[in-house]
Amino acid sequence: MPYTPFDVELDELTETHIDDLRQVAEGWYVEYKSEAPGPREIAKSLSSFANRYGGWLVIGVQEDPVDNTAHGFPGIPDSNVTSAVQRIRDAAKDLLQPTVPFFHTALSGPLPEIDLPQGRSLVVVRVPEGDLPPYVHNDGRVYVRTGDSSSPAAATDRATLDLLHRKAANNMGMLRELVDRSPEVSQSEETTTYVHLAICSDPFGSLGHWYPGSFQAFSTLMSGPPLPFDNAYTSQEGFVARQVLNNDPELRVFTWEFSRTCNSFVTLPVSALSLQFVGDKLYSTPEWKQFDFGEQFCALIEKRRLESDKVLNLNLLVSMIVGIINRHRELASSAGVHGPFYIKAIVENTWRAVPFIDIGEYITHVEQFGFPVVQDSEVTAPMGGWPEGFIVDRPTGKPTDQETAPDFGSAVSLWLSILQALGIPMEVLGTGAKDALRVAAKEAARHAERSGASKEPQNSAELRMD
Repeated sequence: MPYTPFDVELDELTETHIDDLRQVAEGWYVEYKSEAPGPREIAKSLSSFANRYGGWLVIGVQEDPVDNTAHGFPGIPDSNVTSAVQRIRDAAKDLLQPTVPFFHTALSGPLPEIDLPQGRSLVVVRVPEGDLPPYVHNDGRVYVRTGDSSSPAAATDRATLDLLHRKAANNMGMLRELVDRSPEVSQSEETTTYVHLAICSDPFGSLGHWYPGSFQAFSTLMSGPPLPFDNAYTSQEGFVARQVLNNDPELRVFTWEFSRTCNSFVTLPVSALSLQFVGDKLYSTPEWKQFDFGEQFCALIEKRRLESDKVLNLNLLVSMIVGIINRHRELASSAGVHGPFYIKAIVENTWRAVPFIDIGEYITHVEQFGFPVVQDSEVTAPMGGWPEGFIVDRPTGKPTDQETAPDFGSAVSLWLSILQALGIPMEVLGTGAKDALRVAAKEAARHAERSGASKEPQNSAELRMD
């Protein structure tokens, strides 16, 4: 677990917790400042923590000159808090490579227990242990914490730098194991298309996230709408939930793997729409007739003599992604984790697949340019490494805050990225996204009706991948 001088989360700090700093000396994990320093000095402090084990920067503290503990808490003027936080943000983003993540809170007076007067505040900054060291200052130096020194020092020995590089390489290996997975399947499933979603709350274990819930708590949450899982059990890393009702329980059905460290790996089987040819004539099967443009799409298949046996029904996908991200938020919230969450999708078994979404803009596109036929056996959305190659989900409030929880921006961004990776241009998606979302809602309702679930609105209807 990362070091903390407090026994509560950052956003739960009170004056009683701050008073405990009178027993905590500067050094490996803590640094005190009486005033907010300039961005270059702040960058040294941030990078030195990130390059070691993480730590805490507390601004507005008077040090004891003898033992370097917190002697008093005069704070800084309330009017300076915004500029102090902006300096920290600028230092982390503009003066360090790569960017150092941090979390912060401010406590405003009057707080009699620590003699913090009215009109003044303390700024408390938590810097996690860095995931991709070394973090290099723009002066060209790599700063680290050194023993009981209260100031960061530049690393000059090759051993320290090599250690930081090895740590980064190990972390990237951990990330690949979490994200770039291809679960084993039976021979009959080897051609099934799967969407694998990795949702990372703490991919490198540097934040110390830990889900404390029992199996009963997990299975109860996972059994509820809009994504009901009827099969649940434990694993070495946490829990597994699956939708096995109406499916062969031995297959890789809709599966959710959730680790105690608050990371999710979710597998969605993607249904392929059937094509029925008699000679050169294509007959639209009943499943095509449920779509507004299904028969028109089939007519284009016949006209252009498309022979692909894998037309992917992607109309329900955005509804599933919305439900998955919101469910992950609920699970992580049980561990006091409220984001940000990092999300990447890998779509497996896509070679020679043709995507289908039931919107007029896509039909028009196919009429003009032909069908997109995926040329790769696997596509990744979005492309790129950590962290730029991930969709970042930043909830605007805790999942328990009903006014702020329904935020679908990250889900839609991921969905659009998947469709583009499968060959549907962003121009088509940009003009038809609202229609596609409407289609997704209709498909979700149809899905709910087929599974015998409630015919409530989209956010309460049960979604099953049967």
